Amino acid sequence: MAEITPINTRRDGMAVTGKQASDAVHCLQIPMYEESILLPNAAVAEVVGYLEPEPLPDAPEWYLGKIAWREHKVPLIAFEVASGGENPGTLHGARIAVLNTLQGNPRLPYIAIVTQGIPSLKLAREEQITPDSRNIGNRQSIAGFVQLDGVSLVIPDIDDLESRIERLQVV
Repeated sequence: MAEITPINTRRDGMAVTGKQASDAVHCLQIPMYEESILLPNAAVAEVVGYLEPEPLPDAPEWYLGKIAWREHKVPLIAFEVASGGENPGTLHGARIAVLNTLQGNPRLPYIAIVTQGIPSLKLAREEQITPDSRNIGNRQSIAGFVQLDGVSLVIPDIDDLESRIERLQVV
């Protein structure tokens, strides 16, 4: 008997075989100020315009405060500062990416990060991704660096960000 390959139809009407669809991960390339991060679509709940956070006195520079989003108070962080990079200083053109957390903590279901510009959709296949030779060094909250189609991207460590926010005792 012949093997049956499932066919899925994309929004644009193009047919994709089950094998092709399973070999790729739908991602968002999110522009920051100095670099861009790469996250699977499932990690990003929503991207919204910049919202002014409610600050926390004596918080570290990377913790900007909490924003109101969909009836939640969500911690807002400056990822580049949290990961050991420079503070961009300007929020002109900024947006916020609300991320789903991964540890299943009901007190902290989301974390928000400040982004620059509009994220772009990427279909990442294994053969398009290569490790980036950059060393993480003393940077924090970074799982690694990769190249996707020749573009260097940061893979954030959302678990580490979540733990750092919890240690601030703001949730």
